[in-house]
Amino acid sequence: MSGIGCNDMLETSVTSTQALSLLSPFMLFAVLIYFIAGLVKGTLGIGFPTTAVSLLAQTTDARTAISLVVVPMVVTNAWQCWRSGQARWVITRFWRLLVFMLLFIALFSQLASAVPVMYLTAILGAVVSLYAASSLYKPVVRIPAKHDKKAQVMTGMSAGIMGGMAGVWAPPILVYLTARGMSKDQFVATTGLLLFLGSSVLFAGYWHGGLLGPAIVTLSCVLLLPSMLGMVCGEQLRDRLSAKRFERVLLWFFLLMGLNLIRRALL
Repeated sequence: MSGIGCNDMLETSVTSTQALSLLSPFMLFAVLIYFIAGLVKGTLGIGFPTTAVSLLAQTTDARTAISLVVVPMVVTNAWQCWRSGQARWVITRFWRLLVFMLLFIALFSQLASAVPVMYLTAILGAVVSLYAASSLYKPVVRIPAKHDKKAQVMTGMSAGIMGGMAGVWAPPILVYLTARGMSKDQFVATTGLLLFLGSSVLFAGYWHGGLLGPAIVTLSCVLLLPSMLGMVCGEQLRDRLSAKRFERVLLWFFLLMGLNLIRRALL
């Protein structure tokens, strides 16, 4: 971002007055968006940052929208992880993915304000869209167990690069877990832990990189309430979905997510 510091831009885009004025149009719109994002997260176990960032970016700059989502993202994923009660199983099963993801998020979050992410975002969006569209009309491609170690490393690296630079790292993880044939409960438990740890590292990286000013953190904390309310409502919806319908809804969400990534790259 040439000509202006990233932290200065954030404080210009969302002032302290905006952050503390609960009745401002921006704040009311943000509350609605974060409730919707929480609803998606509670239903599918994923999609909170994608929903929040893509909608909020319609009223503010993309970097501000990404920075605002960090605190609610940490808390909603911590809640999901605690509710699943399968943290030990997830760590034992997916430790390779976890290690590479955290390392690459920590590294690339330091480059977030200097490296353009347009091409990376467009490529990832195209891959996710193609995977989802093809899987909706034919059986989901599965990764054999013998290739799981390599798949975890590749998934962790790609998720870490995307997460550190753009604040959205779920797509590679989602494609991997779906291709490994995870059950609904296993899927939610795994994404909860992986996204919680990843978002915690992202928060630390953004804080160290000066991307989280006082106004951003204040507004982000205020938006926790609608986020959690939406998530609780979404969990009730998820309990009513069969395994087959859950997978179909997930694939449609993949498709929308991939198309949205392409949109973000082109605009």
